[in-house]
Amino acid sequence: MKSRWIEFIIVTGIYLFLLITLLHDVSDEGQQAALQLHLFTVYGIVSFYLLYAYPILFSIQKMYKWAISVATIFFTGAFIHFVIQEWRPLPPHQIMPPFVLSGILCFGLLVYSVIKSVVQYLVKMSNRDTLFSKTLREFIITLIIGIAIFIPVFQVSEYVAALTAFAIPFSYSLFAVHHYYLLPRLDKDQTPKVIHIVLSIFVNLICIVLFSSLMEMTIKIFSNTRWFSFNGFNIFFCFLLGGILTPAIYVFYYHQHKQQRQIVGLQKTLGKTSADLKLLQSQINPHFLFNVMNTLYGIAIQENAERTSEGIQKLADIMRFMLHENQQDSILLVREIDYIKEYIAIQKLRIADIPSIQIAIELPRDDEIGDEQIAPMLLIPFIENAFKHGISLNKPSWIRVHLSIERDILKLSVYNSIHYHKESDPEKSKSGIGLENVRNRLRLLYPDRNKLHIEETNTEYFIFLTLNLT
Repeated sequence: MKSRWIEFIIVTGIYLFLLITLLHDVSDEGQQAALQLHLFTVYGIVSFYLLYAYPILFSIQKMYKWAISVATIFFTGAFIHFVIQEWRPLPPHQIMPPFVLSGILCFGLLVYSVIKSVVQYLVKMSNRDTLFSKTLREFIITLIIGIAIFIPVFQVSEYVAALTAFAIPFSYSLFAVHHYYLLPRLDKDQTPKVIHIVLSIFVNLICIVLFSSLMEMTIKIFSNTRWFSFNGFNIFFCFLLGGILTPAIYVFYYHQHKQQRQIVGLQKTLGKTSADLKLLQSQINPHFLFNVMNTLYGIAIQENAERTSEGIQKLADIMRFMLHENQQDSILLVREIDYIKEYIAIQKLRIADIPSIQIAIELPRDDEIGDEQIAPMLLIPFIENAFKHGISLNKPSWIRVHLSIERDILKLSVYNSIHYHKESDPEKSKSGIGLENVRNRLRLLYPDRNKLHIEETNTEYFIFLTLNLT
């Protein structure tokens, strides 16, 4: 059932209740009829607003129509009340002037609209999976708990009820501001500890002023006499509570932050191990293949097959790289580029003397690289993917590879044509050790230090990688 019909049923129940209670003691039939007409007019106007004006017109796009409807309700209500008062006059102490009665009714509808809009906004925000919605949801829960405590405790002591009811949202406000917003931002910016202390004091003062004022207002509103006051004890109470909670929040935050760093470290190690395992599995027992390469190389030399022997020798160099240097956490970038050169050289042997295939490779010189380090086998999957899907022996094909180093920033772009295998080929969607594996390694080994952009069409494939090596 829609909310407007629920509201209509509630308003109808209130109308029937007032109709019975207000008219119970009225013996004059004329006055009774007048009160019934005035009450029914109010009921009709409120029902019209709840069922039509608010749900259909209350929006930014239709706000002017909503304003016109409220003005129409005001003048229509005032006119009907005036007609009823002229036809069935009531004593002044029993009925307000028509315009005053209609104005109070419209003001109540405006207040209702504001409250309902705020509640709907808070509910909408609390359903989102964001830090703000999480904080808002938890703060609303603390307010509900505070109200639940306030009501029974107030019967015993107004002072204790106000202090305990606001102590819960006050404590949560200090915790949320420090733990979710202030400390993470200050740690990220590496702000000095002095700034931490100053900002914490400032946050505490704001919360103390706000909640101590709410405590004072509550005790004055709900107590039996307006002269009730904490006389400053509420401020002292908030100061004391804030002084105890703030150091505890700091200890809790940094302890949790330390545990999170340990967990991230373990995840990084586990992820790297998993990636290395997938890499080793994809190598199909490189020890065995390396021995086979040596045998085939000897046979090719004996048969004077120069291109075959050259290809086997380069493949053997690649296998040697995979057996030894690939097991390290990082290697010289020069060695990674040498590996790329060996791989491209083998691929060029396969496509030599085919004019429809264009290969353009731009790699930095050794003196431009220096002693930069990089995780092994991090760049080759992009090159391998280009040769796997970008080369066709029957159709025009092209591959462009550009690698550069500028101030410890590595930039790799690979641009190639696409010639996918037939649909039944199980290798259609695979590329070397897998681009997804490379994504995981980048995320684990170079967090916040890499940007990988990939674009693909039916005929072209483009990747651009930026990597901060420091």
